[in-house]
Amino acid sequence: MLRLGFALAAVVALTAFAGPANAQSTPPPGACHFGAYRQPDGTALIIDSSDEPNLRYRRLDGVSGKLFHVGEGQYEGGVGWSVREPVAVRARFGACGEGRLTIQQGAGPEIEARRIALPTVPITFASGPERLYGELVLPKDGKPKGAVVLQYGSGRESAVYNNYLQHLLPLKGVAVFVFDKRGTGRSTGGYSADFPALADDMAAAVDAVRARADVAGVPLGVMGESQGGWVAPLAAQRRAVDFVVVSYGLAISPIEEDRSEVAESVRAFGPAALSGAQALHEATTRVLLNGFRDGLPELERLKALYAGEPWIGKIGGDYTGPLVATPAAHIDKVRAAFDFPISLAYEPRPVLARLRTPSLWVLAGRDTEAPHEVTLNILRQLHDQGSPLDIAIFPQADHGMIERDRGRISPGYYDLLADWIASQRLTRAYGDAELIRRR
Repeated sequence: MLRLGFALAAVVALTAFAGPANAQSTPPPGACHFGAYRQPDGTALIIDSSDEPNLRYRRLDGVSGKLFHVGEGQYEGGVGWSVREPVAVRARFGACGEGRLTIQQGAGPEIEARRIALPTVPITFASGPERLYGELVLPKDGKPKGAVVLQYGSGRESAVYNNYLQHLLPLKGVAVFVFDKRGTGRSTGGYSADFPALADDMAAAVDAVRARADVAGVPLGVMGESQGGWVAPLAAQRRAVDFVVVSYGLAISPIEEDRSEVAESVRAFGPAALSGAQALHEATTRVLLNGFRDGLPELERLKALYAGEPWIGKIGGDYTGPLVATPAAHIDKVRAAFDFPISLAYEPRPVLARLRTPSLWVLAGRDTEAPHEVTLNILRQLHDQGSPLDIAIFPQADHGMIERDRGRISPGYYDLLADWIASQRLTRAYGDAELIRRR
């Protein structure tokens, strides 16, 4: 799962204390099997990455499961989002390049599926001094209904290798351009959470896609998942596009996101815990805003003051959690983990208020990583003020639109994306989503 907060890469680095500058410049295990497969009954499966060396399957109705690697080209998993046992699904892939998958559900027959040959166009484009790599994936038959430039979330992994929507949306008639952010995959530069810089990159990606005859005359827009929800509206200010989609993103600043997560993590411990946790949040924010040059003594004082409290080990937040949990002796390693540009104080609301491009916001009703209550209030206010916003809230979804207890993506989410990208309208019901149509 992708975390919304820009600090995911830093949290990962806190565990390893080291890592490559450009993660996944080579294919992850099993990458030759990633893609869309057609089963004999006409239904489709999407195979993509999970935690290495494991894979994940997704159906178009949202049902999904993890496939655990058990041997060369062989995988198995249980029923549920990340369940391994009891084994209920077995998958066996042919050699790389064959595009053949044999899958068995429970004691049922083995079903052989074949990879769907989706036309894929590699595109390298410039953004300032950087050279960024992406791939345009097109529907197999006919002109696309729309085309979307996709901004991945906060991780350092390659979007081209790992984002499954590039295989799924073309099955519904939508072309997808997915590209490696600067400092990831096959793109140059350093890893960054500088949202204006990332928006420049996304605008350059729009230019690169717009030049393609494959998508001439169809609606072309931008989509940001998770952290990308801060970037896509900025990119739409830099280039004229037909639409903007934000999935499980926020209309508040990263600082406010961290504050909300901190508060939620200790709320059950009562008002005193909330007050102490807020003080720690303010201290960690000061440390990050000053590039670790100021505020560390106060942070250590507060950590010592609250060391015996039962809630101190529960404190969350994208940066407050890891900074509070890290001993002072390791602070230099933490500083190195956060050594990349960060738009910590970025306030998205003014950008959204000025944006006149039709926009769709898709929120997860149970989002534990990006609590959406304040964002929804802001979006409702902008909606009432005349911003061209459509809003869909999937009540059972966590971050990533995942219903973990049911082993699926919220039903209707994929149809919503495909329909709205093609028409920029909420045209029907989508699962149990609450819909707020623009005026």
